[in-house]
Amino acid sequence: MSRKDLKQFFRNQATKIRIHTSIDTITDPYEKTISKSYLPCKVIRAIVSDLSPAQLQWKAPGIVTNRAKECIIEKKYETLLKLSQKITIDGDDYYGWKVNGRLSYRKEHDFIRFYCYQKEEQNA
Repeated sequence: MSRKDLKQFFRNQATKIRIHTSIDTITDPYEKTISKSYLPCKVIRAIVSDLSPAQLQWKAPGIVTNRAKECIIEKKYETLLKLSQKITIDGDDYYGWKVNGRLSYRKEHDFIRFYCYQKEEQNA
């Protein structure tokens, strides 16, 4: 596939996702507590596909969940992706896979591929 074909495919098959960013505010400097204030979300287009738990084990080691997605976005949204706190896809909140505190993604020509997952609820 040529780059022109890839861009055309992206325009035809992409769905809208919401990228949420936030500002951290230090609530108590002595206790080092931080509160997050979410900013208005940015809506972008992405190719989204489901990942099975077996695929997730290889693509995002250390994550245990039943709901994960692989997303491909345009390269121009790289900075927004780095600042993201959560990603909303079809009304569900997902979190980016981080390695050493940084969101892990891969550049592929004019696009970026990343993985996101839903956090499992802990039953106490």
